Order: sequence, then structure tokens, then C-alpha cells
Amino acid sequence: MKQFLSLLLAAAIGSASTYYLTVMRPGAQTAVTAPAESKEGAAKIAVVANPSEETPRKSTNSKFGGRSGGNFLPEEIDGVTPEQLNKCKAAFFKSFQDEGVKAARAKQMELRKEAEYASDDEKKNMRAKFEDAAFDLRKATKAALLAADADLTEDAVDKVLDAVEERMKQRLQQFQNAKKK
Repeated sequence: MKQFLSLLLAAAIGSASTYYLTVMRPGAQTAVTAPAESKEGAAKIAVVANPSEETPRKSTNSKFGGRSGGNFLPEEIDGVTPEQLNKCKAAFFKSFQDEGVKAARAKQMELRKEAEYASDDEKKNMRAKFEDAAFDLRKATKAALLAADADLTEDAVDKVLDAVEERMKQRLQQFQNAKKK
């Protein structure tokens, strides 16, 4: 179970970074170009779209953001102000570049590769290693979040990390239920 949580954390963070890079970057512009000339010989103009001019995303009542794969953080967490939550979201993206977090993820990847061809007994014996690796990742992520924004408190970061773990547990449960069907 713990190994799946660490896998889901890595997937959630990856999904969030992809979402951030594709949608959340303010001021990013995309260019849509058309062929240089039409049949009549008139030149066509390239269209530049500003994402801030696009229609806003619909708000949903979902506790975890409403998008099935993009958001890994809830829109609200008890005991965490919206300002702190937004700072945590921004700090998460900075934490992806932290060397401690990268090292903890690399350790988890090595364990996953080891477990891929291990027997069932060997996998049971690896459980403690996976739990330690997940704990190390959480510790490194917490340190990176606190380093990324001095305004964040340990209590707020712990609550956010707990919410991420809860979300991963829910996704794991959904996956297991879908697999049983």
C-alpha cells in the first residue's frame, strides 16, 4: 500500500507540473499559423492567442479541484488559508528542482526497478524500504517547500502534504475498485 502511495505522489506531482507548464503559466502566448497564401494569393495572418483571454475554467463542487487528472491539491484544506495554499502550490513547482527531492525520487525509482522482477516474498521484504523511501520523499519535499517560500509554516505544509497523501489514497482506492470490476 505504501509503495503505491509513493507512486501516486510521483504521478500527482508529475501531473501538476505538466498542468502548470501547459495551462497555468501567466502571460504565455501561443501562436497559430496558417498557410502563407490562400488560393487567391492573399496572405493570411498568424493568429496569436493569449490564454488569459480564453474562457475561464468552470468551477466544480469537487473537493479536489474538479479535473480528474490535473489537480493533486484540494482547493481548500481545513486550517490552511487560501493564501497559504496558493503559496504551497507555487512552492511545489519550485520543489521539483530541489536536489534532495530529486534524490528521494531516484531512490524510489531504483526500488521500483528492483521490485519489478522480485518474487512475492522479496516484495514483502521490501515493504520497509518502500516506506522509508516514501518518508524520505515527504521529508525532502517538506524541506523544499519551506525553503521555497519563507512565509510558509511547518503546520501548513504538513496539512498540505497530508491532503496530497489522502488524495493519493483515494485514487489508489478508485484504481483498485476499477481493477476488481
